[in-house]
Amino acid sequence: MWLTGSTTATTTAALHTALSSPSATTAPSPLRFLFLAAGPLLLIAAVGLLLRRRSRLRDLAQPLAIPRAVFAAAHRADEAGIRERAAEEVARLAGHTQRNGAAPAATERARESCATAEALLRQARGVPDLAGVFALVHEGCAALDGPKAPLPLCFFHPLHGPAIRRIPWRPSDDGERFQVGACATCVRALRARREPDTLTDERADRPVPYFDVPPEHSLWSATGYGSLLTDTSLTTHVQRELDLAR
Repeated sequence: MWLTGSTTATTTAALHTALSSPSATTAPSPLRFLFLAAGPLLLIAAVGLLLRRRSRLRDLAQPLAIPRAVFAAAHRADEAGIRERAAEEVARLAGHTQRNGAAPAATERARESCATAEALLRQARGVPDLAGVFALVHEGCAALDGPKAPLPLCFFHPLHGPAIRRIPWRPSDDGERFQVGACATCVRALRARREPDTLTDERADRPVPYFDVPPEHSLWSATGYGSLLTDTSLTTHVQRELDLAR
């Protein structure tokens, strides 16, 4: 009995010593260190690729409308700043027309709007024309979004952004009543019987609401940046005006 217990204790101690000895442990190979270092990097790359793919799919699925932040920034900017932001949105629409899942006819309409916006941008002589560039980009984005006709930009001030609804509006007490698109800010102002913030143009060397300029002297007064059109696109009207100006 004593010999059996002593042998067992000796064997156990020897095994413990052998396992705890550095010489008995297999040294990690360089390949193991390589896999340990590369593993997290490969995981990060795979996640990044997945996110980029999902982002591209989301870009094709979501509306391409100009972000409201762009309108807010343009509204606060001077003419040079508005021109710069308009150029950015034209370039953005051009990129979307090159990579989208819309029908060929819709893509062609978007390209026409984009080309017209680019031509107008080159000839724009003031903020009213630059606002027209935004309206054309808005129309081009809408063409890529689907067959449903969207509301135009705000009739009273296109740099407010897209309208939320159409409301009855009469330029004067004895004038004709129109249904025009209005943003939330302008709707609230009109409900409170206040004058909405309006885009102005020069008339007889003084600023007046752009829609007070006679329609025969102003494309924007005649179209309301799309609000006053029922059977034709704003792109068509601007193309015709640019052709006449050549």
